[in-house]
Amino acid sequence: MKSRIATGVVAAVLLIASGGSAVNVSASRYHGTARFALAPTQTARYIFPFTSGAYANDTELFQFQNLFWRPLYWFGKDGGFSVNYKLSIGEPPVYSNGGRTATITLKHYKWSDGLPVTNRDIELWLDIYKAQPGEYYGYVPGDIPSNITSMSFPASTPYTFSLTFNKAYSPLGLLYNNLSEISPIPQHAWDRTSASGAVGNYDLTTAGATAVYNFLNAQSADPGSWTANPLWKVVDGPWRLSLFDATTGYDVLVPNPSYSGPNPPTLAKLEEIPFTSSTAEFNSLRSGGLDYGYLPASDIGQRHYLTTHEYSLVAWPDWGFNSFWLNYSNPNVGSIFKQLYIRQAMQRLVNQPEIVRDVFHGVAYPSYGPVPLTPKSIYLTPYESHNPYPYSPKDARQLLTSHGWSVHVDGIDTCIKPGTQADQCGAGIVKGSQLDFTELGATGSPEFNAELAVMQSDWSLAGIHLTLKEEPADTIFSEVVPCDIKTGVGCNWEIADFSPPGFSATFSPQYLPTIAVWLGTGGVLNAGAYSSSALDRLIAATNTVPGSAPYKAEENYVSKYVPWISQPNYPYQFSVISNKLRGALPQDPNLNIYPENWYFTS
Repeated sequence: MKSRIATGVVAAVLLIASGGSAVNVSASRYHGTARFALAPTQTARYIFPFTSGAYANDTELFQFQNLFWRPLYWFGKDGGFSVNYKLSIGEPPVYSNGGRTATITLKHYKWSDGLPVTNRDIELWLDIYKAQPGEYYGYVPGDIPSNITSMSFPASTPYTFSLTFNKAYSPLGLLYNNLSEISPIPQHAWDRTSASGAVGNYDLTTAGATAVYNFLNAQSADPGSWTANPLWKVVDGPWRLSLFDATTGYDVLVPNPSYSGPNPPTLAKLEEIPFTSSTAEFNSLRSGGLDYGYLPASDIGQRHYLTTHEYSLVAWPDWGFNSFWLNYSNPNVGSIFKQLYIRQAMQRLVNQPEIVRDVFHGVAYPSYGPVPLTPKSIYLTPYESHNPYPYSPKDARQLLTSHGWSVHVDGIDTCIKPGTQADQCGAGIVKGSQLDFTELGATGSPEFNAELAVMQSDWSLAGIHLTLKEEPADTIFSEVVPCDIKTGVGCNWEIADFSPPGFSATFSPQYLPTIAVWLGTGGVLNAGAYSSSALDRLIAATNTVPGSAPYKAEENYVSKYVPWISQPNYPYQFSVISNKLRGALPQDPNLNIYPENWYFTS
C-alpha cells in the first residue's frame, strides 16, 4: 500500500538522483503547484513526438508530449472531439485542384528559443514520416504520408505550405484522419545526426531523414537524459520539462515563458505522479496528496467521503473503444482465431451485463464494436447499439460442437473433425487441437483483475481454457506491438487485454471513428495481423466518401465479424478534482489535459 506522497521531499530526492537542476519560473507571474495522478503502472517512456506503436500509451500521447509540442491541428473542443482551430497552429486548410491540394497557413508561433515556427518545421516532420512511416503509431498504409504526391514549402512565404494528394479526399477525412497527424518540430535544432554534429538539411534526402530519425529516436529512448538534453528544451507548447525520474516516471513541468499561443499557464508547476496501482493512487487521494486524481470503480462507495472533503467527482468520457486483441499470426493458435464461429463463440461468453453490474458497480456500459455508446455521436449505428452476440454459453457450445469440436465444460475442447467443410474445425486446424489460450492482462486495477476472472470462468462453461498472465500494461504493450509477421519475431503472444483505465484505444491521430490503424491490413497498431480485403475497402471509403455513411459501414462490419472481442467500456476515469483547482472542466474525450487553463482559488 502506498502512503501519501510527500511531494516536496520527492522532488528533492529526484533532483539529487537526476543530477540535474529544476527549472525555476518567476514567482510573480506563476502561482501554485498542481498534482496530477497518472494511470496505474503507466508513465512516459518516450519524448520525441514521433511515437512508435510500442510507446503509444495515453500518458505518452495526451498528457506529456503534446504539452511541449503542439500538433498542426488540435482536436478537442468544449468537451467534444472536434477540431479546435483556436488551439491549432494551422489555419483551416484551403482546398484546390479538385480537392487534391490542401494549402495551409501557419499562425505566428515561436519556439522557446525565440525562432519562429515555419513551414520548414512542417517539412522536417513530413520528411521523417516519409522516410520512416512504419515507426509512427498512427501510420496506415495508403494514407498520409504515402498518399502525398508533391509538397511545397516556399522559403519566400515561410508560414504557408501546400500538400497535393493522389486523389480527392473528403474535407472531413483529409483533415481529421490525415492532416491530423502532422506536427511541426524544430528543424533549426533537431535536423542533426549526432549530438556533437552541426544542424543541417539532412532531411531533404531519404537517407538523411532516416539518419535524423535514428538520432532523435536514440535520444528519446534514454529517459535518464531528458531533463538535461538540449534537444527537448526547444518547445512551442505552453510547458517544458523541468524534472523526470527515469526509475519512477515522476515528472515536473513548468511554464514555457516564451509560449506564443492562447491560454498561457498561470500555474508555477505541474507534477505528474505515477502509481503502481489504483489502490495506491486512492490512498494518496484520500490523504490529500493529489489535486486531480481518480476513483477506482472498486471504491465507488467512497464517493460521499470525497465530495464531503472538498473534492468533486466527474466522469471523464473516452472517445474510443474497449476490446481484447487476438493474434492471428500466432503459429499455434492463429488458425483458430481466423475462424469466425470461434470468435462468435468467444464473444457469446463475455457476460457484459454481469461485469457492468458486479465488477464495475454499474458505472461501466456495454460495448458492441468500435464506436462507444458514450459519448453519443452520429456515428453510432442501430446495429452497433444492440449486442449482436449476447451472452449465451449454450449458443457458444452449439457453435463449437456444430463445427467439429468435442466440448468439455470446465475442461478443454478438442478438435475431432478437422477439415474445411461447414461442420469441420476449419483451415489450418489439425485433429487434436485444443481451445487452450494464454491471455496477457494488465496489472494495477482490482476491478480489471476481477473482470478477467469473470471471463475466465465464463469461457470455461464452453470448454475454452484461459490461462491468465498478468503484467504491467506498458510491458504488455511493448511485447505485443513489435510483432513482425514476416519473420515471426515477437508473435508468440495469443490474447492481450489492456482494458484498465489509462490504456484505452482512443481515436487518435485519426479522430473520426475509423479502425484503420488497429484492423487495417498493415496498420501500425494491428498487432494481431488481422487482414480482410472487405474491411480494407470500407476503411478506404472513409477518406473519400463524404459524410458518416462509410464509417457506419466499417463499424457494422467490425461488430458483425468480431475481429476483436468486445468487453464493457467505461469512462477513462472517474476524476476526483479538488474544489480549489479550477479550469479542469470540461474534460476532453480525446484524453488531452489542459493544465495551462488550471488555477487555484484560495
